[in-house]
Amino acid sequence: MKWKPGDQIVQYEMLGRGIGLARPVTVVDDGPNDIVLYSHPSTQMATRGVPNYRSLGLAERIDVRYRMLDPGVGEFREVTTPDNHVLTITPHESCHSVMLFWSSEWRFKSWYVNLQSPIRRLRRGVQLHDYALDIVVKPDMSWSWKDDDEFDVLIARGFFSDDQVLSIRAETARLVQTIESVGPPFCDNWEDWRPEPSWQIPQLPDDWFDLGRMLSEGFSISPAGIE
Repeated sequence: MKWKPGDQIVQYEMLGRGIGLARPVTVVDDGPNDIVLYSHPSTQMATRGVPNYRSLGLAERIDVRYRMLDPGVGEFREVTTPDNHVLTITPHESCHSVMLFWSSEWRFKSWYVNLQSPIRRLRRGVQLHDYALDIVVKPDMSWSWKDDDEFDVLIARGFFSDDQVLSIRAETARLVQTIESVGPPFCDNWEDWRPEPSWQIPQLPDDWFDLGRMLSEGFSISPAGIE
């Protein structure tokens, strides 16, 4: 199944077998190499994440992450996405996405590399598990780690399997090399991209929760996600 530019789907960020966040997005391209999704400013999404998570101390954030693996913990609430345009480029079968952030007035702010599980396609959406570690890349291509302290503690506490750690480390090494050599997608002029004027702000469908639960049978689960 392939989507067309302008199709509206739901991106699910999973926590264990449960949904952590459901964000409606617009398909920009669903090509042979990657899928590109657009998040409009002020989109309504659903999350059971802890409010002000980023203000918590490191140990508290780790404890929250473990508690949220239980799909029965926390109630979903509706929140509004930040006032940014966000484009997400995800190569097929890869363990990362590359995101671009613009202000609401289309001032380019940064690249953001998200380490994550390969996305899983649903009938009307995609699912992924976040791996905590990220890379922030400024417009001048200087870069820095984000949440590397959280990632190291999760490793120490056995959140990831040994194979997952090796895979994530290898992926980050490739990504750093790509950033420093300004390889794709950083050299592809995505900063100049703009959405079609006819595209509407996407909405969560009424059955978003049921759509997002199409998980599990035939898959093994580690704390970090589906393997």
